This record gives sequence, structure tokens and C-alpha cells, in this order.
Amino acid sequence: MRIFVFLHVATMFTAVAAAIGPGYLLHRIGRSADVPTIRRSFALAAPVFKAIPILFTAGAALGIVAIFTNGLNPFEPFLLIAYVMFVMATFVGIRFDTPWERLVTRLAAESPDEAPSPDLTAALHDPRMKWVTWFDRLIILAFVFDMVVKPFS
Repeated sequence: MRIFVFLHVATMFTAVAAAIGPGYLLHRIGRSADVPTIRRSFALAAPVFKAIPILFTAGAALGIVAIFTNGLNPFEPFLLIAYVMFVMATFVGIRFDTPWERLVTRLAAESPDEAPSPDLTAALHDPRMKWVTWFDRLIILAFVFDMVVKPFS
């Protein structure tokens, strides 16, 4: 049933958009050093960030259903690659993205309006997050390549 392929792709696109779009914008807003704007922006993004694990979990589940309802071999090389990339992306999100968003939210709440506190400034300029931002972009391209080209299959 191809409907599950569509639902899987649509859900994953929605999850990626929810994860990447607001995250990119919040990094840019953080660079402004405007504490009230940082507070408001992170507060507005909070419900979107809460939906991200639900969307990715639903997308993964729909992907598994799509595999079996379409007679695919779950051990196809392109699927094995996708499983590994999904675990990697999930790890990076849990280990880096989510803690950073929570840290900035907390530090912005504690920071004076006039200028970011030293701790908030340090969090906003965390060099690891530059790496994470590039990782997020590149893994999306890798997923698209894997799903379209289906290497080694």
C-alpha cells in the first residue's frame, strides 16, 4: 500500500521542517544578543520542539509499516543506511540540540534585558552548535540521496 510510503515521507518532511526551520532561526536570533527577543522566540518555538520527537517517531513507524506493506526487504542496503543515519541524527538531537535549546531558554530567563549574561553569551556561541547545524543540514542531504539513489541496492 503506497499510502504508507506517502504518509512516511510527508511525516518525515514535516518533522525535518519542524526541527530545522525554527532551530536555524533561533540560532540567528541568538546572535542578535537581544535578550527579550531571545526569550520570546524560544518560548514560541517550545511547542514546535515538543512535537518533533512525536513526528519523527510517527515517521519512523510509518516507514516500517511501508516496508512491510510494500513487500520491501527490510535489510536492503539503502534501508540499513537509513537506519544508521536515523540513529545518528536522533543521537545528535538528543545529545546536543535539545539540551542547548533548554539551556538557552533557562539562561535567557535569568539574564538581564539590557545584555546577555556571560553564561548566555557562552551558550549562544557554543562552537559545538556550529558543527551540529552543519551536521543537521548534511544528514538531510544524505537521507535524500539515500532514499532517491538507493546505493548498493
